[in-house]
Amino acid sequence: MSSSKKNEEANPKTNKKLFPPKLNRVQHIGIKVHNLDLAVEFYRDIMGMKISDKYEPGDNPHNPWGICFLRSGNLHHEISLIGYDKKENLKPNRIGIREPGVGLHHIAFEVDSKEEFESWISHLKENKIEFTAGPLVHSPTHPEGDGTLGENRALYFYDPSGNGIEIFCDMARINEEDNSIEEKWFRDRLQKDGYSRNSCNPSRPWIPGRSSMEGAIEKFGKK
Repeated sequence: MSSSKKNEEANPKTNKKLFPPKLNRVQHIGIKVHNLDLAVEFYRDIMGMKISDKYEPGDNPHNPWGICFLRSGNLHHEISLIGYDKKENLKPNRIGIREPGVGLHHIAFEVDSKEEFESWISHLKENKIEFTAGPLVHSPTHPEGDGTLGENRALYFYDPSGNGIEIFCDMARINEEDNSIEEKWFRDRLQKDGYSRNSCNPSRPWIPGRSSMEGAIEKFGKK
């Protein structure tokens, strides 16, 4: 059944549609930062983003904050950096991505290939950016896998305000019919990584009521 057809069905208890209208994608994120100038410098000079528009706190008659809109492609922005007047004396977030807390965990930037990913490792090291995790492969079955999910090759670090940043490539493609990882994609990726196409199999698809990490502690140990 098509998604448009599903959207026409109603919940008999509430008489509301069972499914919301279709979304295209997650397109941009707004990040509160402790220092707008430092944040702009980081996302422009380290992350290579371009400024589309920028204004300082107090310039907008509707809001007290300043914003810098940044892009990596041709849309106006993918990142909105939101900064406040320096008199607020805001400090960086020091909770970190591994500690309990509420709010943003990390922002992920995709690169085209393993080769580009490795170029980013070199670029970040040259700029003395400390990694909080990785480089690693989020996979329970890939020969280099760390036991987690997604199949993507990833590394993590922080921006000047303490927001988590991920660089990744090779996110798993999903078969919409049964929620499984696409077989051809999985085997092509193994071959690109230098392994036999049949060296391992994709993880089983998630189903309601079962943890996707079932058996992982026994297999990989608890960190």
